[in-house]
Amino acid sequence: MREKADSDLVRRQNRLLLLEALRQHGPLARVELGRHTGLSPASITSISSQLIGDGILQEMGEQQVQADAPQRRGRPLTQIDINPKSAHVVAVKVSIDGIELALADGRGTILARRMSRTSTYDSDPKAFGQRVAEEITALLAKSRTQARRVARIGIAVQGVADSQTGTVVWSPAFRTRNIGVSAAVEAQLGIPCTLANDANMIAEGLISTDRARYGSSAAVVFLGYGVGMGLILNGQVYHGPTGAAAEFGHMNHLPGGPLCRCGRRGCVEAYVADYSLLRWASGEAATQPPSFNAIPEATMLALEAAAHRGDETASGAYAKAGEALGFGLARLIAILTPSHIVLTGPGTRAMGLIEPAMRRALEEGVVDELRRNVEIEVVPIDTDMIIKGTIDRALRHVDREIFAHGTFARRGRELEKTA
Repeated sequence: MREKADSDLVRRQNRLLLLEALRQHGPLARVELGRHTGLSPASITSISSQLIGDGILQEMGEQQVQADAPQRRGRPLTQIDINPKSAHVVAVKVSIDGIELALADGRGTILARRMSRTSTYDSDPKAFGQRVAEEITALLAKSRTQARRVARIGIAVQGVADSQTGTVVWSPAFRTRNIGVSAAVEAQLGIPCTLANDANMIAEGLISTDRARYGSSAAVVFLGYGVGMGLILNGQVYHGPTGAAAEFGHMNHLPGGPLCRCGRRGCVEAYVADYSLLRWASGEAATQPPSFNAIPEATMLALEAAAHRGDETASGAYAKAGEALGFGLARLIAILTPSHIVLTGPGTRAMGLIEPAMRRALEEGVVDELRRNVEIEVVPIDTDMIIKGTIDRALRHVDREIFAHGTFARRGRELEKTA
């Protein structure tokens, strides 16, 4: 009995290795799959045949593949790839100004989108999960996709998300705390649903985009309507025991400092986020409660233009932001020394105004011997990376929980019979 259990475990692991290689590299010939996975040609042939038979993979056209020996010419080989019809997933992004949804196929290609502008802040906390389920239902109706064909739903939210309970512990998008979402969505739609922090989803998307560069250790810091961080350790996004890890924006910069949206004083976000920049520039008191409304892009562009023109109040706001960000990054480097720190989000548009003070704070906050090993870069990723990362994570759940177990074939045949 133990031997069969061990055999089943190896089989699942090998199937998952093959699926991960295709997710990372796209269509591959069987010989290339062997190089990427370390599996023998016989194992690759057996596993790929099973997955093709299950409808999870499909054979593509032939493509020239470079032979191992440089003097030998490449030969055309049949490639295999994920079958786009193998599964559908839905990604949901909840933010201050609304709910954005996307339906994707088994390869992660977005098939349909929906945007619902709503005041999440004043939403009924007991009914919000049902509201999300209704929005998903509307998206599926728009795309003429049956709910039973969706294998997973992933929801990304600003703030602290408890992925174990599917609860929004705290978010600037809501007036109240501890809002249950996942259970309500699952109860209404009958589809497994996970909840996660939006910055973590940016990190998930970044790994999928360039695993060779960011797949070891990296910190992704989002600047914009808030300040968030996704932490990549050993090639995996670190979510912590409950999914509430790496809350960089709510790390204290200065005790007794300006009021943050989280209700505490002196958070990094209270110096760096768009609402805090406006507060500094307007001369409001640090104890002034921050706005919970979404800040229009035009407002931030006007503030940046004023700073570039030499307005001392505006430029001073960006200097304060740079200093807080720099000291926060210095602490991060001292503790973890990631190979990359990626600054992203709409707030990076003003890096020319932020960077001088940020660099000074970094030099003061951490010794050069640690700092020199970390590459800090600005990657102009828009917030759509949150949707991409949420899709990627949902598909990895499908690979691990359905495809690797070989349970898809039966489910697929049942769906086809009732189509």
